[in-house]
Amino acid sequence: MKKMLTVILALAMLLSLAACGGNSASQTSNGGSSSGGSNDGESNSGNGVVYTITAGTESTEENLYYKTLAYFKEYVEEATGGAIAVKIYPNSELGDELSMLEQARSGNLDAVVVGGGNLASLVPELQLLSVPYLWNSFEDFQKAMGRDSKVWQLLVETVASKNASVSLVAPTTIGSRWVANTKGVINTPEEMKNLGITMRIQSNPTEAAVWSAFGANVTNMPMTDVFTAMQQGVVDAVENSPEIMYNYKIHENAKYFSVTEHNWYFASVIAGDSMWDRIPEEYHEAVKQAFLDAGEKIIEITPETQQVAIDKLEEEGAIITYDVDKEAFKSMISDLYESVAAENGAEALLAACNASQAG
Repeated sequence: MKKMLTVILALAMLLSLAACGGNSASQTSNGGSSSGGSNDGESNSGNGVVYTITAGTESTEENLYYKTLAYFKEYVEEATGGAIAVKIYPNSELGDELSMLEQARSGNLDAVVVGGGNLASLVPELQLLSVPYLWNSFEDFQKAMGRDSKVWQLLVETVASKNASVSLVAPTTIGSRWVANTKGVINTPEEMKNLGITMRIQSNPTEAAVWSAFGANVTNMPMTDVFTAMQQGVVDAVENSPEIMYNYKIHENAKYFSVTEHNWYFASVIAGDSMWDRIPEEYHEAVKQAFLDAGEKIIEITPETQQVAIDKLEEEGAIITYDVDKEAFKSMISDLYESVAAENGAEALLAACNASQAG
């Protein structure tokens, strides 16, 4: 009798352990793993399985990059009735853009916002989009980023051609880029050269060539390091959008802003291939459309968002020079469009950009 009781208790313990083990393998928190990765990204809810997409950005919650992911979260969760959830990691919680891009490639992160300059390290053709004054106007840029445009379709195909375990799923932007510096007013390339400024740029050889031609000394570093670098005198200038520069409090160190509007900046939402492998195919179309809808929404609201930042900069003491001689800057790089395209195999992309603005 005692032996039979012992056997029954042992069986009960084994069944209990099996049940506990089964639960830990199939469930995760709603945000995926603690590192932000996507090892399985599933959790149980009252209505069934929820698949969590993890997404990272360097930006703060106030920035357009973060808002791109926030719109995606809103759209996809509504479209799938909550079957797809999105966990956003802002403020460089998972590292800088290049680090998060590698995480997406390796399957440890599902999606990441990557600036065009940084993405060019993986897709050299995108260096063309770093050449200033490629777009004649915001409207031309917005048209080119539309999901049905030849430019956008070519960008998607170009990223896919690298077989890098990621895909381009949405455009985004931070608006038009200006110059801010600590030393004085800049209206022309000559004034930039005379000030002897050292400018922070992204890790991109085209940007290095451009700003060197304009008369600046250049160094690359993450945007998150610029505020401290300015305090220490390591850099004197930075080029970025008014919104980004306001959010990073650049105006507290560099009060001189020049409205160069040298680039309506292309940035991207990149998804890892492992995300598509993990999410059931029935949700793929909803996810794709939500990404595109979010990107187009962000571009639509960019001008008004940028104006809010400009007003705040002026209110807080920034000296903004509006009458910048843009033609003087543009004339110094007139040969760069074709040379950058040729060096990086982007001739078709340049032709598409030009054709989209013709007429």
